[in-house]
Amino acid sequence: MGDFKSVYCQGCWQQMKVPIFIRSPISIPFRIMGIKPSRMHPNLCTICESMFTRVKKNKQIEIQATVMFADLRGYTRLSEHADPADIARLLEKFYDECAPAIWKRDGIINKMIGDAVLSIFNFPLERHDHVHQAVMAAIEIQRKCRDMQSEFSAISGVDAPVKIGIGIHTGTASIGEFGTAYKDFTIIGSVVNKASRIQGAAQNGEILISDDAYHCIKADYPHLEPHTYNLKGIDQPVVAYAVPL
Repeated sequence: MGDFKSVYCQGCWQQMKVPIFIRSPISIPFRIMGIKPSRMHPNLCTICESMFTRVKKNKQIEIQATVMFADLRGYTRLSEHADPADIARLLEKFYDECAPAIWKRDGIINKMIGDAVLSIFNFPLERHDHVHQAVMAAIEIQRKCRDMQSEFSAISGVDAPVKIGIGIHTGTASIGEFGTAYKDFTIIGSVVNKASRIQGAAQNGEILISDDAYHCIKADYPHLEPHTYNLKGIDQPVVAYAVPL
């Protein structure tokens, strides 16, 4: 985590202007109360993670967010041929490589869903350039994966390339606490579904972004070619762009 460890929770400071200390001796009283660094981002605290209603005074709010799905390809095939302990180590390595790339660009890891990572940019750490930050995180993840093929193969015990497909979309979404018996902090809405479907359409080793996301970063990539996809669960064809590494 290195360069992006903060002494206080940046989320609580941005959202409530309250300094909640999560590191250094001054954090001891907060730790006694059960407040510690969040699993979603090392510069957030568990108040941001599990007490959304207390922070925002609502169970859910609408935000502008960028959602990124990164999926480890060939997981089913690997599971059939590799030892379960090796597969667990491979997933752990995948998560460990994704996390720093997301965190240092102020994204959070909202969910780890089997062989996929769901990350959110622009909440609770707000960035006006959140689409750009998500794309930069995706590029770093793909480059790390490409550079670590031999290590991935050694872990899995399968002599086949381990690839990642990434999908990114941006738009309005609902975020907050959902459920009653079991409260879960998450993001929902068409922006999430579309990002997931775009990730499914991405080729191995590819970063595919929606038309909305591309318009936010077009100045950086002025000549990308649009491609049209018919995605499951989405009525109209979807235009998306492949970002070069």
